[in-house]
Amino acid sequence: MFGFAWLAIRQAREALKHGRLEEAHRVLTQPCIRDHRAVNELLAQLVHAYVERGERHLKQEDAEGAWRDLLQAEQLQAAVKCVDSLRQTLIRLGVAEVRALLHAGDPRRADEAIAHLRERRARSAELQVLEEAARDWLQARDLAERGELASARDAVDRVRRRLLDRPAALDRFADDLDQHRKIFPGLLVRLHEAAEKERWREVVEVAEQVLAIAPRHAEARTARTRAWKAIQPVTIALPGPAASTNGVAPEPPCDGGLPVRFLLWIDGVGGYLVCLGARVTFGQAIHDGHVDIPLVADVSRLHASLSRDAEGYVLEAVRPIQVNGREVTRTLLQAGDRITLGASCQLQFHMPVPISTSARLDLVSGHRLPLSVDAILLMADTLVLGDGPQVHINVPDLSQPLVLFRQKDTLGIRHASKLYINGHTSGERLLLSDPQATVNGENICFAIEPVAVRLG
Repeated sequence: MFGFAWLAIRQAREALKHGRLEEAHRVLTQPCIRDHRAVNELLAQLVHAYVERGERHLKQEDAEGAWRDLLQAEQLQAAVKCVDSLRQTLIRLGVAEVRALLHAGDPRRADEAIAHLRERRARSAELQVLEEAARDWLQARDLAERGELASARDAVDRVRRRLLDRPAALDRFADDLDQHRKIFPGLLVRLHEAAEKERWREVVEVAEQVLAIAPRHAEARTARTRAWKAIQPVTIALPGPAASTNGVAPEPPCDGGLPVRFLLWIDGVGGYLVCLGARVTFGQAIHDGHVDIPLVADVSRLHASLSRDAEGYVLEAVRPIQVNGREVTRTLLQAGDRITLGASCQLQFHMPVPISTSARLDLVSGHRLPLSVDAILLMADTLVLGDGPQVHINVPDLSQPLVLFRQKDTLGIRHASKLYINGHTSGERLLLSDPQATVNGENICFAIEPVAVRLG
């Protein structure tokens, strides 16, 4: 045993000498040499080496690498002052990052950064204040999306009291709440009256105005669903390129027979614009322009594009855009990123299904498209409908997921139970020869329509 301990100590010294810290760590933490008189001295040297490497990471602006070295050093439980110094430096940097995220108007990422610091046992008075401010801000957003505007305004006031240096984004949010509170009660009265008198097209119109302010307002969503069931989904024309004939015609197809875009209407859930191209464009919804995602907002005719490639989704600016409050010209999007087009039109990017490269864009700023949809879906291979967080569209009544998939130039559907297309019985897997169809299944009914473009 003595011979083995001697060899282990020698191995640890060699590893330290040549900067192989993880090897030295593994050797020095073996139970069989714990009581050797040379171990404590070598552990102290290893702690110093970890701290020095962590400081080098900081100089290279690699905070994650510095944290890894710090946590490794702390595992050794050696009383070395430089460990505390590195920890305090990293906590200060972490707090500064949280503060910057709040000032950029991104309390969600600030809250995630705080949680990461808490996992690393970070403690500071300022961090506590920032944590409470981020939580209140997120609560205010949640309340506002549900239409509880007065409570949302109270939560904003709590954030203001906590933050001495008030973010401009918070002031804008408060101003929007104040404006919305003036018109929101009147919209709800109009919605109730229209629903009681079964003026369903008016219900859809007013519900859209309510949901532009409060996207998760339960009554408005229910009323809109009732209206859709009453009037049935209709094809809504999007602005399109001019042509020599009058009337409405479907968009030219992509990938052979599939349309460039189609509308997906799900009873009791909502409506969605599905884009099939590998590249989509964003811009203002105007009569003589054509973009894939037209926005009723103060943006340019062609404002930005989003392309899907082997790396993921790449956003490119034509006019000013921001991602999570930072101005960019070209960037690879990450799940949860918030895109701002122009001054205030915001969309949030999601990739909720790990096995699919399809993505979802939610309008989170109250702006809208010139048609009644809840979100934009960027379909690569599949779209998953089901109950739970890892779906592109949440359909609470579905006990088994339903999958829309692309097969060459057709659209296919898979589901665990029998499906009916346009009233005819089909199996658990079907291909749509016509891009316009009504599909019924157990606990789900939806319609697929190609987007029409107005000609002339």
